Amino acid sequence: MLRKIYLFAVFALISAYSYAQTGTLTGLIADAMTGEPIPFANVVAEKNGVQIGGATTDFDGKYTIKPLDPGNYTVKATFVGYGTVQVTGVIISANKITMQDVKLQEGVAIGEVKIIAYKKPLLDQDNLSGETKTSEEIVALPTRSVASVAATTAGIYQRDEGDAVNMRGSRSNATTYYVDGIKVVGNSNVPTSAIEQITVVTGGLPAKYGDATGGIISITTKGPSNKTFGGLEIESSSLFDDYNYNLLGFSVSGPLYKKRDSNGEKGNSVLGYFLSGELKSVDDSDPSAIGVWKVKDDVLQNLKDNPFRPSENTNAGLLNSSEFLTASDFENVQAKLNYNEKLLNLSGKIDIKPTKNLFLSVGGSAYYRTRNNDRYPIDIPSYAFNWENNRQINEYTYRGFFKLTQKFGNQESNSEESASTIKNAFFTIQGDWSNYQYTIVDPNHQFDLFKYGYLGKFETYRTPTYSNGIAVDTTNGIIYTGWMQTGYRDTLLDFTPAGINPGLENYTNAYYDLYAQELYQSQYVFGFGADGVIRTAADLQGKGLLNGQQPSNVYSLFRNHGYMYNGAAKYNETQIGLKAAGSADIKSHEISFGIEYEEREESYWGMGPMGMWSLMRSLSNLHLLERDLSKPQPVFNANGIYQDTVNYDQLFLGEIQSAFDRNFENHKV
Repeated sequence: MLRKIYLFAVFALISAYSYAQTGTLTGLIADAMTGEPIPFANVVAEKNGVQIGGATTDFDGKYTIKPLDPGNYTVKATFVGYGTVQVTGVIISANKITMQDVKLQEGVAIGEVKIIAYKKPLLDQDNLSGETKTSEEIVALPTRSVASVAATTAGIYQRDEGDAVNMRGSRSNATTYYVDGIKVVGNSNVPTSAIEQITVVTGGLPAKYGDATGGIISITTKGPSNKTFGGLEIESSSLFDDYNYNLLGFSVSGPLYKKRDSNGEKGNSVLGYFLSGELKSVDDSDPSAIGVWKVKDDVLQNLKDNPFRPSENTNAGLLNSSEFLTASDFENVQAKLNYNEKLLNLSGKIDIKPTKNLFLSVGGSAYYRTRNNDRYPIDIPSYAFNWENNRQINEYTYRGFFKLTQKFGNQESNSEESASTIKNAFFTIQGDWSNYQYTIVDPNHQFDLFKYGYLGKFETYRTPTYSNGIAVDTTNGIIYTGWMQTGYRDTLLDFTPAGINPGLENYTNAYYDLYAQELYQSQYVFGFGADGVIRTAADLQGKGLLNGQQPSNVYSLFRNHGYMYNGAAKYNETQIGLKAAGSADIKSHEISFGIEYEEREESYWGMGPMGMWSLMRSLSNLHLLERDLSKPQPVFNANGIYQDTVNYDQLFLGEIQSAFDRNFENHKV
């Protein structure tokens, strides 16, 4: 399946939301004693020690700073004759307006700074149907899944840890994820140390989210710091349980180049970086609280060596040994075997700010996850007998983006120009590329499809069959009576194992051995007696396996040992996006506009490879099933005397020969 989706949206709107994943800081600067607004006061917003934006209050003491990337900011307010006030930890969220009023005290000693800690409001007036989680709150939660963090918001349902979420009853695929303004293709998880905040919107979606019918989960990653710092995180459960959960996380950030001030000292960072990553390994990614039951290793080996046992009733043939186990043959283990998972998650960003009003950010991420499991609980489980043959799932997600923001005017000028009609004008251009790949395969054979279910070479030997009748030679009109060939019957089915799938080959090898040992008689080919020779495929009775066949389940409850995962699938999705947006404040109103181009290409193929073997058998020799009755071949002895026997050649019917059979005949050695 291959489909392309081209989306093109152009819109202009008057809104309190900026098109890019940015937020707005606004508020009132007033006198602490009189409550009167203070015009022309200076307000700046700093993040990680770097000044990101600033503004000057108007005649009413109001200010607006935008655009601001989501995160925690320090807001400083100053005015001549007043003491400086600094509010720390102010939370700016994507597409939201944060209100922060500041009161200045007149006549405070020069150099004195009053520091106030920001208090997160109980109700977010700009997002009543949603919530924003900061990096501090995320670290405190007992999860590393973005979906699980979002599930702590009211109105969101999640069945189990790490599962997809349902917002207000909508399907899970109705939820749209964004990472730094990029619509997510593939996995949405980023390293925990890289997350600045997660914003969840469950209702009242802005018009720009045209594809979202359920809700929005927007992830903002951290940016570079003005000072070098780093962190290392190590987690392990290996000393306490058998799940062997191990995690190594790291983050490092700092400036690469700082601009020098007039005194020759290094000032704010012009070029900075942020890099974080996680490496995880766990033996059972979905453990049971009560453990799971499996056959003991020595019992399993005995089952492989002796998969069948003779029935006391000779007419019943051979029985599966797996169905004669007792409780003592099983053991309870904490972690399911061959259920391991490995994960590598990297995220990085480089910020460039050559001037106060020009900002460029370039970043990307890489995500790789591989895990083994069976299809339980939607299928018959394999963990009791067949954990060695779990399927393998691989995921790859790559993202890259750039974002350029240009502001206009001197927003920090302490003059009456701050009361001009048009303020906070800026535009943003953003481009992104994403690729997601997903594969499900048998870990041993991957995409070598003809190895799925292949046991070896089966050779059938046949002999002609006869009955009394009459034959007419149409070339000369001669009539023959006697034994007429009616067809063929199988006399021997020989098996040569290939050594590719020993778990499946064990069944056929053991069946052949026991069949000969017990001197069973073919029930489908008569005349040979109880000689223990398998003469036709029907003698295998579904216990001895042909190519493409699977062993029967144990009491229909568990997959039997050797059962192979019958699937190979590959999914690939690539997305390219380009966005441009602009905004300006006209008095107390905001005018925003934007344009977006998005191109997405998706491709998928998948199949059950083992089914090819039965299909190939059914398509072979269809054109050779009939006798050429128009050309009888009477048998004469050396003296030319008719021996009362007529043979026939096989009739070649080319018009019904399958394309597979024709191609196979042309290519076989």
